[in-house]
Amino acid sequence: MRIVDLTVKLVDGTQSFPTHPKVTVIDFVTHSFSAPRYKPPCRGYASKLVMLSDHAGTHLDAPFHFYEDGLTIDQVDLSTTFGEAVLLDVSDKPADLPVSADMLEQAAAKAGVEVRPGDIVLLHVWPGEWNGPGFHHCKALDESAGNWLAEKKIKALGLDLANADVNENMQRPVHLNLLGKGIGIIENLTNLKEIREKRFYFFAIPLKIAGLSGSPVRAFAVEGWR
Repeated sequence: MRIVDLTVKLVDGTQSFPTHPKVTVIDFVTHSFSAPRYKPPCRGYASKLVMLSDHAGTHLDAPFHFYEDGLTIDQVDLSTTFGEAVLLDVSDKPADLPVSADMLEQAAAKAGVEVRPGDIVLLHVWPGEWNGPGFHHCKALDESAGNWLAEKKIKALGLDLANADVNENMQRPVHLNLLGKGIGIIENLTNLKEIREKRFYFFAIPLKIAGLSGSPVRAFAVEGWR
């Protein structure tokens, strides 16, 4: 069994999207501050205060993100956050060209994988370093790609960009289509090129915090799990 960590590491100051707040991590209690309250061998404890967007780093969108009456992250069915997955690689496309249905069809044929109902589909779109130069200008999925995935009846989409939609398309057709059908969207994955198997298990478990429109997740693939 091999585990591939697909999660962006969050540190103080991380900003996942230009309009989102930066992650803030500060000391709440330090070992040296709390040590006088304890007796050896205990030398005190440490605790941090963390402030972050519910879409910070690698995260799962809840339907409420784009639907006022949609499910919030604590109401999302956990079965959509793990299961069998396949990887489609479209990272050789020009950065200024959106991912289309034809590209997905070709990527599936090239990989020799069948996208089945109930699958989780991971898309390797960005060939560079996460959040590196050009990252936020690389175009994601167009409407045809969203339709293709929905027609395959997948249960979740994950990709290594910060937005499943093309940033400039303020109609957000991919989000509305997939979230409207209860299909999860996991954004800001990383290390997708490290996956070796055609089929593997994928996990992206959100925090159970009431009312959120999304949640950071620890995303990982498990290969060789039978």
